Amino acid sequence: MKSLVNCIIIILTLMVLPSISEAEGEWKLNADKDGVTLFAREVSGHSEMQFKGVCIVNRPLGSIGSVLSDTASYPKWFFKCIEAKKIPTKNPSEFHFLLYVAIDAPWPFTDRDVVYKTEVNLDFASGKVVIRSIALKKPLIPLRKQYVRITDSEQQWILEEISVDRTRITFINRTNAAGPFANFISNPGTHDTMIHSLKNLKKMLNHPDAAKKIQQ
Repeated sequence: MKSLVNCIIIILTLMVLPSISEAEGEWKLNADKDGVTLFAREVSGHSEMQFKGVCIVNRPLGSIGSVLSDTASYPKWFFKCIEAKKIPTKNPSEFHFLLYVAIDAPWPFTDRDVVYKTEVNLDFASGKVVIRSIALKKPLIPLRKQYVRITDSEQQWILEEISVDRTRITFINRTNAAGPFANFISNPGTHDTMIHSLKNLKKMLNHPDAAKKIQQ
């Protein structure tokens, strides 16, 4: 139990909200390829869509936590991630923390960055972990001239134990890309982030050497 707590607490320093926006539309299938199913729906009060990606990995929930706890490794699997790191605060907590993420935007658009307030909730009775994140609107850290700061983004990661060695990963994301071209790149950018990040994560966790790497 203790090892599971240690793994999951640091799980997804990832992107990622005290509450996901209420959505009026129903989930509609958007893509289904390579073991990743993607849905999309409209959200009241927002021009961009909310996306939900789902995949299953052949690893126990605790092992996924071990793999995902390495923030510095996010650029290796999280789509277009340039940098990801926790932001030091006066009262740091393993369940509540701030996360800085920089994202490579496609040419000719300017790269983006964002600061997320993240909350981790563990439910051992149901074998479920939920990581909620919301982008801060105030510039807690100085703006960087090479980036456009995203201030309207909500993400949620849900890990559910299917069996001892299988886990369902659900990633929900609504992001306004910010800047003058937000309406052109928000939906395509979120769509690609969901698909490629989950495919990369699934490939990494299902790799034959994954268990060996987790133990290192």
